[in-house]
Formats: sequence, C-alpha cells, structure tokens
Amino acid sequence: MEELSGKVAMVDNNLEQMVEMAILHVIQLGTKHGIFKILSRGPSQREVLDSVDLPNRRLLQEFLNTLKAIGIVEEQGNHLKLNGFSYTLRVPPEHYDALLPGWVSVLEEIYKMVDYAFITPTHPHVLMDFDKDADFWDIRMTTDFASLYREAIALAGGIRQGSGVLDLGCGSAAPYEFGKKAGYSGFYTGVDYSSAILEIARIRTEEANLPVELKELDVRLIRPVNEYDVTVMSFLLEYLKPEDYRAVLRRALEALKPGGKLVILEPFRDRFDNLEALEFFEKLNKDFKGFPTAGDILRAIEAEGFDVSVDRPGKSVLVVNLMP
Repeated sequence: MEELSGKVAMVDNNLEQMVEMAILHVIQLGTKHGIFKILSRGPSQREVLDSVDLPNRRLLQEFLNTLKAIGIVEEQGNHLKLNGFSYTLRVPPEHYDALLPGWVSVLEEIYKMVDYAFITPTHPHVLMDFDKDADFWDIRMTTDFASLYREAIALAGGIRQGSGVLDLGCGSAAPYEFGKKAGYSGFYTGVDYSSAILEIARIRTEEANLPVELKELDVRLIRPVNEYDVTVMSFLLEYLKPEDYRAVLRRALEALKPGGKLVILEPFRDRFDNLEALEFFEKLNKDFKGFPTAGDILRAIEAEGFDVSVDRPGKSVLVVNLMP
C-alpha cells in the first residue's frame, strides 16, 4: 500500500507540474501574439477576434475562453478585462526527485503545434491525430511519465503473473507492459479504436512473443465475453462525452470477476486546479472532450447499481472494487 501511495503521489506531482507549465505556455502565447496588449484596452470579444492577426478564429476564441477559465481575464459587461495577473511556478522541495523529464519535451512540442494550428487546424505540423500521427502518440506513451503511471495502475489493480486484464483505450505501449506482467499464465486484452496505434502495439508485443489480444474497437461498443481480474481505463474518459460515461463504465464493471478491480487514472478536474490550461493544448486532438470529474464518474457508477467500494490512493486514481 505504501508503494502504491508513493507511485500515485509521483503521478499527481507530475500532473500538477504539467498544469503549471501549461499556464506558463498560455501566458507565453498571449504575449507572443500581442493578445494581452489588445486586452489591456478593455476591448469586446469581437474586437479581440478582429484585431489579432491569427486566421484560426475558432482556436483564438478557445484561447480567450481559457484565459477566462483560469482567471487571467474576466468579462465586465461586453468587455474583457485583464486581472493584473501574476504567476509563480512553485515546486515544493519534497517533489524535486519526483519530477520526470519525459513529459516536458512532449508539452513543448504541443505548444509549438498551437502556432501552426492558429494558421489552420489541419496544418501538417499539428501531430495530434491518433491514426495519422501515431508515431507522435507512441512517443507520448513511452515516456518515463507514462511508464510511471502504468506502474501505479499495476500496483492499484494487483496486476501480476496469472492476472486477466482488460485495457480500454490501451494505446501502443501498455499492451507490452501489462501483457508482460500478466504473463503466459494470465491473459491481456487491449482495446483501442486507432488501427495505427494498435499496429505499433502489435509489433512490440509480437517481437516479445507475448500472448496478448488486441481489438480495434470503439470502447462505447465493447461487449466483453471473458471475465477479468482488472479493467484499466487510463486517460480514456477525456475522449468520451459525459453522456457516454455510464454505458462504458457499466461494461467495464460487467467484464470483472467478483472481487475484481476497475482502475481509472485521469487528472480529475475536481481535484486539480486550472486544468483548462492543459485542456487548451489537448484540444488540438479533435477527439478530446475534456477531463472528467471524479464525482461524475462515481455518480455514474452508483447510478448503474453495482455493489462496489472505492479506494482513492491519490488525486488522479480511483480504484473501484466489485464486491464478491
């Protein structure tokens, strides 16, 4: 339990720093493109959109919405007003050794993509499509941070030799890591709707001769036929509409054996402040819907009537235990 708490705390610390870095990137964008200079005059939203020389007005509107959401700008009548903001990046000393470098370069690349997206959302340098840009996503899924949160998931779910694992939204790296942990005495099923990402996963697992099953399928359409010890949902719910939560969670729990565990990992918006800054960059992926709240997830599970208990080893992890 102590090892799990330590891993999840590391995940949480890195997520918090991602949000902090995203806020700084938002401020950098506002300065770079002269948006703050225009906002200093107390313009209307229409005046900002007409004055900033960026062709992608939809993204510019999204940027203004982000400034309002994180409190840099407020609306007064028909005008936008800067709040005289200041920002301090805080890294508590006890978090220094928990910070991982892998996500920093990824976020920097996405920041650069915003400039191209301001020209056009279909710019070839915006590499956020799951199929078309699977190599970029594979880079994201093989960082030290991604390995860390999969270690936390494995501990939370008790994934080990002999485990049956259903991984929804599995991506390209988890099939290898979880498949290796489950071993030949267990079984792993990974579900993802990106054929390109699954192909990377397939090559990786076949080279290691791992007995995993990979299915190209929208998670909203799953009908599990096996019973599993663990169902995993990591960074998946942010790509679903809230009205789809209940059906997907129901099927994830129905796939479990009595006593099984559903492990959910997300930067829940009711546990992390200013997530809108990070969402602004993630929205370059057309499928991104927004980070869920832990409360919404728990209410959806409760509404389905399952007999469960819930453990919360940290801010970003929920472990839903299906009662025997």
